[in-house]
Amino acid sequence: MKKWLFLLIFATACSNEPSSSEEEPGETPESEENPAVDENNETAGPEEEPEEENNESPAEEPEETVIAETSAGTITEEAFTEALREEYGEELLSRMIQDLAFEQEAERLGIEEEDIEEEINSVQAALGSSSEEEFYQMMELQGIAGEEDLRRRVLQQLVLTERAGSQETIDEETLQAEYDAGEEVEARHILVSTEEEAEVILEELENGADFAALAEENSQDPGSAEEGGDLGSFGRGTMAPPFERAAFSLENDEISDPVESTFGYHIIQVTGRTPFSAPFEEVREELLTALNERLLYEQNRVQEEIVSELDVTIRDESLQGADTP
Repeated sequence: MKKWLFLLIFATACSNEPSSSEEEPGETPESEENPAVDENNETAGPEEEPEEENNESPAEEPEETVIAETSAGTITEEAFTEALREEYGEELLSRMIQDLAFEQEAERLGIEEEDIEEEINSVQAALGSSSEEEFYQMMELQGIAGEEDLRRRVLQQLVLTERAGSQETIDEETLQAEYDAGEEVEARHILVSTEEEAEVILEELENGADFAALAEENSQDPGSAEEGGDLGSFGRGTMAPPFERAAFSLENDEISDPVESTFGYHIIQVTGRTPFSAPFEEVREELLTALNERLLYEQNRVQEEIVSELDVTIRDESLQGADTP
């Protein structure tokens, strides 16, 4: 824009410069004959100066860039960009907001480029790829679009791990412990809206109050309150991940601390369990899936928490549907 303004100003300045053939005001011609009188003593009017030609051409609108040609017509860059904006604009804006949130949190946590590089090298070594090219080909098969995308994901994973604290490591020992917890558990619970309410109920239970009576009186779960909070027997994958994690980690008759889920706060008591009838090796993958789902749930919770800490204002009305805190 500055370049076009400069050219226009320069052209205007040139067209306004005085011509060397023009006379200065008040100067009398040296010729003895008065050019203002013709042969018939008729006074001629002032000589008309020829109009200067305006050599300036109106500014031309820049031609649209064509990015594809077909026998049915062309596709311009502008049309392509607008289509992307309409179809993916809100989704992309949400991701960019999330990226900013994680970059800010990474800086706060002291996560640096060296940490990202170390993690990538560790993944490459674990996969046994012989070259960087082969490594990124393997990443593409996993839906990762090149180095920049991988670095973004690694940074987010480092932040999530740091924010979520010491997360459960899924190794053979962890899988065996999950197997020993049984195929199903029998449990009852008391559901309330706030952590403060849950703490009061837990204190009453610790002082000897009857669980079933407190559930009937206080639980906000209409399906189990009248049954003293009894949920019957259930396996993995049927309850909210935080509830499932707590229930399968409790010993028989043990009462949990308040457990938060999307429904509220639970006080859980395990009353029995059913062991696996199948050997460990047959259910190993099932257990691995269950544990991964719990970890994923926790990471998603932390991710939402990180993004919610941002103050976001979307000024473009067409992108108001983007996910924001």
